Amino acid sequence: MAEPADQEFLRSIFLMEAWDTVAALEGAAATLARPGGQDALFVVTHRLKGAASLHGFPKIAELAAELEEELAGQPLDTRALTTRRSEIDARREADTRESLRPASGAPAPPPAATAGPGSVATPVGAGPMDSDPIRAELEAFFAGNRDVASYFVPEATEHLESVTGALGALERGVDPDSVARLFRAVHTLKGAAYVVGCARVGEIAHRMEDVLVAAREGSRPLTAAAIETLFAADGVLRLMLGLAPDPRANVTDIATRVRARLDALLTGESPVSATPARDAAAETARTEPIANIPSPLAALLSAPRPALPRVEPRRPPRQTIRVNLERLDALMDLIGEMLIGRERVERRLDEVDRVGDALLASRARLAQCVADFERRQFDAREPAQRPKPAAAPGVALSVAEMFAELEFDRYDDAGIFARTVAEIAADIAELQSQLGTGTRALRDDMAHVHRITGALRTEIGRARLVPIGSVFGRFVRQGQEAARAAGKTVRFETRGEGVELDTSIIEQIVDPLLHLVQNTIAHGIETPEERRALGKDPAGAVTLSAAYEGGAVLVEVADDGRGIDPDFVRRRAVAQGFVSATTELDDRRALDLIFLPGFSTAAAVTTAAGRGVGLDVVRTNVRKLNGDVEVHSVVGEGTRFILRLPLTLLVSEALVVTVANERLAVPLNAVQLVMQVRAEDVHAGARGDAVLVGDESMDLVSLAGVLGVEAGPRRARRSVIVVRGAGRTVALEVDEILHKQDIVIKPLGRFLEGVGPYGGASVGADGRVTLMLDPGTLVEIADRGTAVEHAIPQTRIVETADETGGDRHRVLLVDDSVSVRR
Repeated sequence: MAEPADQEFLRSIFLMEAWDTVAALEGAAATLARPGGQDALFVVTHRLKGAASLHGFPKIAELAAELEEELAGQPLDTRALTTRRSEIDARREADTRESLRPASGAPAPPPAATAGPGSVATPVGAGPMDSDPIRAELEAFFAGNRDVASYFVPEATEHLESVTGALGALERGVDPDSVARLFRAVHTLKGAAYVVGCARVGEIAHRMEDVLVAAREGSRPLTAAAIETLFAADGVLRLMLGLAPDPRANVTDIATRVRARLDALLTGESPVSATPARDAAAETARTEPIANIPSPLAALLSAPRPALPRVEPRRPPRQTIRVNLERLDALMDLIGEMLIGRERVERRLDEVDRVGDALLASRARLAQCVADFERRQFDAREPAQRPKPAAAPGVALSVAEMFAELEFDRYDDAGIFARTVAEIAADIAELQSQLGTGTRALRDDMAHVHRITGALRTEIGRARLVPIGSVFGRFVRQGQEAARAAGKTVRFETRGEGVELDTSIIEQIVDPLLHLVQNTIAHGIETPEERRALGKDPAGAVTLSAAYEGGAVLVEVADDGRGIDPDFVRRRAVAQGFVSATTELDDRRALDLIFLPGFSTAAAVTTAAGRGVGLDVVRTNVRKLNGDVEVHSVVGEGTRFILRLPLTLLVSEALVVTVANERLAVPLNAVQLVMQVRAEDVHAGARGDAVLVGDESMDLVSLAGVLGVEAGPRRARRSVIVVRGAGRTVALEVDEILHKQDIVIKPLGRFLEGVGPYGGASVGADGRVTLMLDPGTLVEIADRGTAVEHAIPQTRIVETADETGGDRHRVLLVDDSVSVRR
């Protein structure tokens, strides 16, 4: 008998074969038009009958046998095959639920509700699980099948993103390509859900597919109500899969209403949602910081945004991403090159080791030679030379007597020592030459490894990149719901969907972008009546776009609405106590006031606006990513919010400078210009020294003064960097500009977060910590002269005087308890 795991594997194979048969029946119209088409359908039906009987699906086997008999007889039309396909789906669902019950250990799902389009499900029991059986069933399924969730949920997410994009395109006009893309995504999602045993997701996808089939056959057009209902179905699928988590939402009630609305589309009834559900959605909107969508699916379609100062349950960061196969191949190629480079470096190191050994041997020879010489010259006692006997008359002279002494090589101790030292010196010179050659080759190999490492780092960073278009569809859907709730007509346009960002950045900008879209609908776009009176198109336009700029990505949310009036912002700032009535603010600084905590231009507090919580969170969250946000607006024409974001958080390019003997890093994408300024080029400005940058006179601000430290000695040529942040540009004087460097940024931690204009830190190879400056905060502090000094809160170190009149001491209290560590 097969093990449960084997049974599940065989069952999945059968279900895939069953879906192939259903797909063949769906394409029956084209199949029957070809010669022998009915025979082809007969073959796949016969195969389905045998497989269903073999794997224990009697209802499907029975229906396949009936269809086989019909195909063997008289010719069939496409309507009959459509009916048979629906019967196969229904029996397959029943068989799947019955067969999966013992394998998963989960209770059998309750039968689908047959409530009408206006009915509301009645909660069963008092407990939350009793009142929401579908949520309990799904939680039990995913808890018992974690391996299934690991691959099914990411796949379903991709299909739902395709569904959202296609529905958004259909709202702008019926497009055959969008209909086909939508049908493929829903059909694939349905098959995948049934294959893994997640029948609840398959049921909703199945009903969506029926609506699309009816639209494709021409029996039910895709009206605005139909598209809205499909959007609602997309939302409930996201809720089921945990992609839009809301612990307060009753999944069973929402799914029942959505099924009823889908069924109403098939029967020709109006898919109107229930009034109590709308009231429940309004109640949810009052508790959510951004939920201004009073539709029955408000809890479903609104993603949580941490705008209010309370803890919200958040999804853990995504642990898996899908990587293009070509990028993986590029990574493997780079790894192979890196292995070759490593072997070359190892070979060079072996050569250096051999040269070192030879040098060591030469040193030992030299030491031994010196020792022998010393022993012979100083320790040995030579006997006194005896007088040589005179040669006898008539006896021939010896060889030594026949030649002068200088004509012989001297083999005494001094001569031998000199020759030995000369040989050793020649050996050392040769070894030095070899060592120099090996060192140069080693440096070349290290440069090669460095290039490979840089390319590998780039490719790994690219593997983490995902298109920003994957989240644009979500904003479009929620923005459209918000517009409907506000009684406004809005056209959404997206550009640059292919621009890629690090997946962690994508996840962290969802809330800021979502709030900007909601803010645009609530404050920017006028009502159709107001727009007609102004001579505008009754439908407002909201554009979401993304583009590369240098080493950064610019994400823009733009509208053609009423714009932001700087004079009105000034009056509201005075009324709310942010600035005094005598404070002078230009338009640029006035618009920046909207990012202050607690500032609001709304006349009254509603579920959509008026709390003064939102834009300050947008800027804070963007700056945590070492990015920045700025606003541009023209009254009566519209507003543009621009988010400047890094491509990745792994490694950043930075310009390293020194101030007061401390090394600091400035993000390179914020540096507009680097220059050396002579003393005669500095002139008097409105607030002190100024310098000419291009055709613009710009105040020259000392970075040491901004940071509150003592600057180094002033040189003849002053080092200046022009930095852009918070929508403005400032010229900063530093002690010295060192170099450009790739650094890995680490967060400062919750204790140091918000202290000073710092966005993170990096630890160098020498163990020295380099602080990364936050351009936005840095420019704000540097630009503080009058108004912003009072408007923007700043962190100060409070010093208290000693009551005894003695010296004051600054104390740093460090708590190293276990609870603080955790």
